[in-house]
Amino acid sequence: MYRSAPLFFFLGVTVWMCGGVAQAARIKIPLIREAVVRGGSIYLSDLLPNTSSSEIRVLARGILVGQSPQPGSIRVLSNDAMVRLLGEENLLNDVDVPEQILVRRAGRLITKEEVMEAIHTTLRRNEMFATVEITPEAVRFPADVLVSTANADLRVTRVEMDRTLHMMKFWLVSGADTAILPFMVMARPTGGTNELAKMLGLPSIHETGTPAKSDSSAATQIRARMENGLSDLNPERQPERAVTYVDAGKLARLHLISGTGTQIFLTVTALERGAIGQRIRVKIQTTGKVLDAQVVGRGQLEAEY
Repeated sequence: MYRSAPLFFFLGVTVWMCGGVAQAARIKIPLIREAVVRGGSIYLSDLLPNTSSSEIRVLARGILVGQSPQPGSIRVLSNDAMVRLLGEENLLNDVDVPEQILVRRAGRLITKEEVMEAIHTTLRRNEMFATVEITPEAVRFPADVLVSTANADLRVTRVEMDRTLHMMKFWLVSGADTAILPFMVMARPTGGTNELAKMLGLPSIHETGTPAKSDSSAATQIRARMENGLSDLNPERQPERAVTYVDAGKLARLHLISGTGTQIFLTVTALERGAIGQRIRVKIQTTGKVLDAQVVGRGQLEAEY
């Protein structure tokens, strides 16, 4: 009995030591409390400390935590949400989760030069705007816009005329960072056609000494298409519709679409009543031009130019 005691003691110490090693091998990795991401998604690897092993990092790169916030803004990840996610991935015994994690998305301000390039590209592709000039000093940003990519690949998707402010409004999106919401910039143009000047409520657009040009061929084509289709727009030959969506003599909103994707919204007066899908004549309030448009909704019309 006396001789076996040391052996029993030695075995006990060995078991205790092995258990301690096992416990040490399962030390939890603490997630960082603040992280900065650049992409559109947050992965578990973005929340690991730099001291984490390459094995756990490879595993964490495939675990999606959620969507990144807008560039320059913050998203808060709660402890409960992270615990649920790690529980589903069987990682609760390996990762220690703080009370909350603040995730910032890196971003840079979009420059006026990028915006000018996108606007000029759009203007040059449309005959109605081909002679319009916009200087960098004329562009106004209602708010700062941040993007997380080096090349924002800005594109103009819509152009509106503001007769009250005598400004053109350009709606832009980023082709490189789809998380960026569409944003708007305003500018007062110089040059252009007399028709554009009327749309903006200006006597002429020759503030820099350049005389306003005559109506563009695009406007002539619109007028020609309208005149060629007048015989088909005779109200007496149009069948009665059960539901009228645009009333004759009432104001409506016209959506003009170009072949390059540029869009303009104008207020018009309907010269005829119309139902969904029917084509009617409308008159642009600012210029008095009459053209053919299709009824697409309650007080809503569309036409191509």
